[in-house]
Amino acid sequence: MTLIKGATVDGTTLKIRLNNDSILTFEDCWLRDHCRCPECYHSSTNQRAHHILDIPEVIIQSVNTNDSNVEVKWNDGHKSTYNVNFLERYGYENWKQPKWPPVWWCGDAVATKIARISAKEFVNNIEGEKKVFQSLLDYGIAVIDQVEPTMEATEVICQALGGVQHTMFGGMWKVSTNPDHADTAYTNIILKQHNDNTYFTEPAGLQIFHCTEHTNGTGGENVFTDGFYAAMKLKEEHPEDFEFLTKFEIEAQYIGDGHFQKHSAPVIQLDAFNNIKHIRFNSYDRSPMTFKNSQECRAYYRALRNLARYFEDPKNQWQIKLRPGILLAFDNFRVLHGRTAFTGKRILCGSYVSRSDWLDKARTLGLL
Repeated sequence: MTLIKGATVDGTTLKIRLNNDSILTFEDCWLRDHCRCPECYHSSTNQRAHHILDIPEVIIQSVNTNDSNVEVKWNDGHKSTYNVNFLERYGYENWKQPKWPPVWWCGDAVATKIARISAKEFVNNIEGEKKVFQSLLDYGIAVIDQVEPTMEATEVICQALGGVQHTMFGGMWKVSTNPDHADTAYTNIILKQHNDNTYFTEPAGLQIFHCTEHTNGTGGENVFTDGFYAAMKLKEEHPEDFEFLTKFEIEAQYIGDGHFQKHSAPVIQLDAFNNIKHIRFNSYDRSPMTFKNSQECRAYYRALRNLARYFEDPKNQWQIKLRPGILLAFDNFRVLHGRTAFTGKRILCGSYVSRSDWLDKARTLGLL
């Protein structure tokens, strides 16, 4: 148990010593902004009561402590009390990388690591939900089986994964061969590895696939690759290409069905700690582009080709034949997907779930 041993003020800084002899350090402006009294904070909504311009610029007048709380008296007469469990989460000393390290994978070994549970175990079952969402956080993939092969039953699972995201493709959708649809997915030819919606400002967070029918034909295996693993291999073996793809914005577009979507962003996006947080790769959706010089043009093609080789290397891929009853969800910010060519009648139904919504669900389950 963490206990408070004492606190001292050094100018504008409050230093709190804990029973393990560690020190928590806070500026006075941060402390006043995070006062949790009813005048400053609405506990019922978890929102501050004051605009930042209304927070007074005050100084600490005195400090008192007990085992679990620090009481600060300000020079304007206001008093603030802070619990040690709250303060422990936000001291400078606790500034560190997010507690969500992805588990990189390559090849079909991932099939034995990801969550695979029945629909009954998942829907309205907290322990089942935790298994699925932890698998999505760790590996970017989860499988739910024993799903009735209907659009309605599939939608129940999609809702439980965070809610159906409505885009220009609708909410729930079906994918089958359709020559009138302006998308390569609506054919029966091979689809190379890609992320969806690279032409959106924010692509879909999750994708859900459920093959409800495949008759009078063969093929159509779904293929998946860990984009984070592939990008790190690129960094190891072609660091100049990795650097290029983290900075150069590649434009993607969708034209058809009365829509013209377009967006530019790096293929590999990093967080504040230089960890990979997002892959946006879709060779099919690339827009025609101009370059500032020949060197940049050649770097663009070299870097994309080198990255794509990792995506298309069979030893980095996992193939699974989705059959009626087997539903697969995957993180579209991380996992690339494709499909082998097929014959016969094949219907894939599913939906998107926004990243905000599925991470919201993961947080409510206490996983983030």
